[in-house]
Amino acid sequence: MKNKLKEQVILQLEKDLASLKKAAAETHSVSTGDENKQEGKYDTRGIEASYLADAQAEQAKLIEEGIFKIQNLTLPDEPETAILGSIIILTDDNDNDHQFLILPAGGGIELEYEDQPLTVLTPESPVGKKIIHKALLDKIEDTPIGTVYLSEIY
Repeated sequence: MKNKLKEQVILQLEKDLASLKKAAAETHSVSTGDENKQEGKYDTRGIEASYLADAQAEQAKLIEEGIFKIQNLTLPDEPETAILGSIIILTDDNDNDHQFLILPAGGGIELEYEDQPLTVLTPESPVGKKIIHKALLDKIEDTPIGTVYLSEIY
């Protein structure tokens, strides 16, 4: 099942990448086009569009790297701690469960797992930093959903 989730994340990242590459190409075209030709010494439209195109190209490169990392990630069968490739369930003080899949990229992507929402979490995110390498029943404080306990890892 984790492999299916992994593939769904890759598909979403590939869609995001295609959109970003298209936007970067359009922005680059605009930055070099006649409509952005400098009309005075304070006219910086062309330069600003060029900066935006460069930033979009850099973001596309990061997404490509993330896709590569996920594709090459070996998913653990029964991890003892929260590590890359594991699904974790955090339980809050009201006994509400929150499911996460820890991956090297794709943070924030929302999927469905066993008819429940599941969010991709990266170890670099604020919550990911608190959760990574935690063990079953460890208490995690100061998360956006309050104090939680690591109730399941698989």
